Amino acid sequence: MPTAAEYWIERTTQAIDGYTETLRRQVVATLLKPRTPIPVEELTARILGTLTNAPVIDRRLRELSPSSRWILTVMGRTRQPRWTVGQLLTILASLGSTDGLTPIRALFECGLLCPDRPANAEELPAFEPWLASSGILEAKLFALPGVTARARGEELPLPELAAVETEPGATPRVADGLEWPLRLAVVEQVVAGVPFRTTQSNALFKRDLQRIESNEILSQTPSDHLVPIRDGGILALFWAAAVGRPVIEGDTPNDTPRETSHSLIETLMELAAALPHVEVWDPLKGYSVPDFNGLSPFPSSATLALLMLGTVPEERWVAPSEIAEWLWAHHPAWSGTLSPEVQKNRGTEWVEALLLGPCYTLRLVEALQNSEGPAAVRLSDLGRHLLCNGPKPPEPPSFPQSLLVQPNAELLAYRQGLNPSLIGKLTRIAKWKSLGPACMLELTPEQTYAGLESGLTLAGIIQTLNQHGSRPVPPAVVDLLQRWANKRDRISVYASATLVEFQSSADLDSAISRGVVAARVTDRIGICSDGADPDYRALRLIGNRDYESQPSRCITVADDGVTLTVDTGQSDLLLEAEIGRLSEPVLGDPAGLRRFRLTPESLRKAAAHGWKHSEIDDWFTQRTGEGLPAAGQLFLEGPNLPASRISKRLVVQVPEEEIADGLMQWPTTREFVEERLGPTALVIQESNLPRFAEVLAELGVKLLGDE
Repeated sequence: MPTAAEYWIERTTQAIDGYTETLRRQVVATLLKPRTPIPVEELTARILGTLTNAPVIDRRLRELSPSSRWILTVMGRTRQPRWTVGQLLTILASLGSTDGLTPIRALFECGLLCPDRPANAEELPAFEPWLASSGILEAKLFALPGVTARARGEELPLPELAAVETEPGATPRVADGLEWPLRLAVVEQVVAGVPFRTTQSNALFKRDLQRIESNEILSQTPSDHLVPIRDGGILALFWAAAVGRPVIEGDTPNDTPRETSHSLIETLMELAAALPHVEVWDPLKGYSVPDFNGLSPFPSSATLALLMLGTVPEERWVAPSEIAEWLWAHHPAWSGTLSPEVQKNRGTEWVEALLLGPCYTLRLVEALQNSEGPAAVRLSDLGRHLLCNGPKPPEPPSFPQSLLVQPNAELLAYRQGLNPSLIGKLTRIAKWKSLGPACMLELTPEQTYAGLESGLTLAGIIQTLNQHGSRPVPPAVVDLLQRWANKRDRISVYASATLVEFQSSADLDSAISRGVVAARVTDRIGICSDGADPDYRALRLIGNRDYESQPSRCITVADDGVTLTVDTGQSDLLLEAEIGRLSEPVLGDPAGLRRFRLTPESLRKAAAHGWKHSEIDDWFTQRTGEGLPAAGQLFLEGPNLPASRISKRLVVQVPEEEIADGLMQWPTTREFVEERLGPTALVIQESNLPRFAEVLAELGVKLLGDE
């Protein structure tokens, strides 16, 4: 998907290519002012080259009429490059322009504005026929964001609002800005693959209207609010469509590609820029569909109200009534849409509902309260950055571990730890249940299936919960997710993967909680959810090895024949998988020491699972250099051996091995020896002992009995 900048370049190219050669040459003559003719095949490229040339654009801006510059300035300050002609004409009229379409036509003719037409439309010979066929009020146009940015610093004929007195020590209220990113996430779940439908006048069908109005979460009052927000769910729905989310069937007002942002500030600026495209909502009436041929006053009125706040010095506060007075006197249509009751105060309630409602919760505006409630407003740091080219505010402090996964599969998400990236992840894996200082979500089979269908994996879901959780995911929840995922995914296959081996199971737990790896392969080996390389900056590497190589000798057998010590620098993946089938880990060893112990139960269990005696012996030969230790042989063969015999024997223990050899060699004494037990031990029948003692006495060898 192209970036937003690439998208607008492509749209501008398509628009200019849609002009006839005559119209393109007219644009070139006004914009470039060439001294020699330009070949037809170079016309579009030359226009685009000029539109991206800042010095030339600055010169052309100085040549424009004030009204034409005002149009580009409004587009630049709102960061919204696409508008309807009717809304811009309304703003121009409010600013005092009496030139009608002339300023817009002049911008078309010099290429600084382009008609927003389908790519496959017929060639455009002139701008007037297009405006007539599209309808002046409904026709859409756009400009390159780079062009409107050059006009952002131009002055607008807006009044200097009077400052209001504030109570000493009063503390301004500023919202965290998370309310609308959260509500748009809920809208995406409400849509659930079935977009809402609208009529030609942009009104919702009755069933879809009931569907959005009945949602309990979207009907909730924001946790941090100054005035009620009427029909907040409908506002969230059309706001989501305005930023390009596929929530309404068919074309949306803004199909600019959305770039996933981890930044809250960038997300709020995107929402603020899309506000002029919300045309079926009113701060006092809520859901309000204009007449079929009418023009909604909300986009132009809301834009002018915010632009007026942009003229106020940073340290000053103003009353909403000041803004209402100016709109009442200058906006051509706004006052006529107000109810008689609101008209008594010249629309002050409307401006308060706008600024202290969606603008406050979006963090565009901060409010100052006195004993009687909100009395004054001004732009926040975000509002000044957006509308006044002020410095970009810093991102809120990060609290990465702000989730609590409960054994009943409910999630508690503390608001101060949320950001657009985490909100997006949670929306894919859990169902939102409530919004507040601590938001509630629930893991459900349906949402798990939806997350897996969207490209997530079970390991990725568990990794997200562990990475952002204050404690590991409870085993019962892991088992629940596993059972839900098993109904869809049976096996994960990676063409290649990087495995990370840790020195202890605790180190692996820590890496999972930090998001370095996603899932366990063994008690010490982890893997990323997609099999890709982890972030090595978060790891201290002490070595690497090729898991595809042949098994290596990496085990030492202790003298007891049952204790196995692993050389972790030489071990491999297969060892981790196999040694646990043959032995049991020794608990309590320090980090870096890996020992296992053979037991009768462990070897017999391995045999019961299909390991033959010869295979076990071969495994020990590969891993230790010798076969199965004698103790292991005993553990395996003990049940198959014949019964051992118990008997009493008389044992003669001679002092030296050579004497025993002589007694075994000399026929006279050999006949008395029944069995030789060792180098110096001989077995004599008790009945032959007297005669054997006599023979030894003749040789001078003494025989002493036990006392």
